[in-house]
Amino acid sequence: MSPCPTPDIRPTRRLVLQASVALPAAFGLAPRSAHAARARSIDARQEDRIRTLVADYMKDFEVPGLSLAYSRGPELLLARAFGLADRETRETVRVDSLFRIASVSKSITSAAIFSLVESGVLRITDRPFAADGLLRAVAESPKRADWVRAITIHHLLTHTAGGWSNEAADPMFHDPSLDARQLIAKTLATRPPDHAPGDQFAYSNFGYCILGRVIEAASGMPYDRYVQHRILDPVGIGDMRIAAREPAAHEVHYYKTSADDPYALPITRMDSHGGWIATPTDLVRYAGALFGAVDRHGARPLLSSASLSTICRGTSANPAYGCGWRLTDTGNVWHTGHLPGTESLLVHARDGVTWAVVLNTRNKRNAAMTSALDKLMWRIREAVPQWGR
Repeated sequence: MSPCPTPDIRPTRRLVLQASVALPAAFGLAPRSAHAARARSIDARQEDRIRTLVADYMKDFEVPGLSLAYSRGPELLLARAFGLADRETRETVRVDSLFRIASVSKSITSAAIFSLVESGVLRITDRPFAADGLLRAVAESPKRADWVRAITIHHLLTHTAGGWSNEAADPMFHDPSLDARQLIAKTLATRPPDHAPGDQFAYSNFGYCILGRVIEAASGMPYDRYVQHRILDPVGIGDMRIAAREPAAHEVHYYKTSADDPYALPITRMDSHGGWIATPTDLVRYAGALFGAVDRHGARPLLSSASLSTICRGTSANPAYGCGWRLTDTGNVWHTGHLPGTESLLVHARDGVTWAVVLNTRNKRNAAMTSALDKLMWRIREAVPQWGR
């Protein structure tokens, strides 16, 4: 059983999950077809129920395309794709279509940090901007230097560094001509933290941008290359990559519902806090391996149970957020992702079942879109009772 407390927009649904054993289909690369082959654990009635649930959601929220996957450990339970990847060309979404996953990227960055901790290169108590810190060169004259130099890696992982919230003037969406290191240096020199490190929770994309640079400095490799080498390659993931303004092969088109243009984002610079593109199948493969040391469902563990215990522990500033994952006391963990044109969700439940879903639109004026997506995925989970045996 996972040591992690977990997320929950709807706690009662998460409370009903019990530790279990599954009879899933073998987990392999999803076939490149408009729809995945039917998993052995799904019968025709359940298949129809899933399609109806998804169709209703897509109609209610005017979603062009949706892709989802469920797994337990290294085994794939379900992978399905619905709707259109591109309205103009009428190309359909495939199970291997790539989507921007937005802030679900934060869990990947957290995993990379803990891999460096386990290798002895980092400690979560390290202070990147201290006089001997890995990023001291980008913090030569920070405003409120005492607070900045006291920030630890753990503060950054748990959004308790003291400032730079995503709610007001998020640095990550300004100065698009600057690279990440230049943006960090400018922000530290012009915008002091709001609080001493550790005192307050403030969800910070900028904090995870800093973590990406910590990974580069500690590993001697570009952020994405280190993640590929240490996190993705060990579990056989080859298609995930950092997004660019020009779409990758098999990447969906993104549709806006407001003035925000998905293609105007500095998406590549957002790498370590929101820049990855992926398939749901690869996301559940990654998460299954991440929690392999505690699930005991046969996945090759990426990290130790000790690291997972730290990842899944909240802070006094916010007990419901650990290191790159949201938490609840029911034993599940999760993260959402939101960008113009993108909505994503990744959940790892306490019984070892993991699921991911991605959309190629977002309506930030309709808050029910996110809670309804969570509800959709729980209803699918509950529509297949054999996954709970």
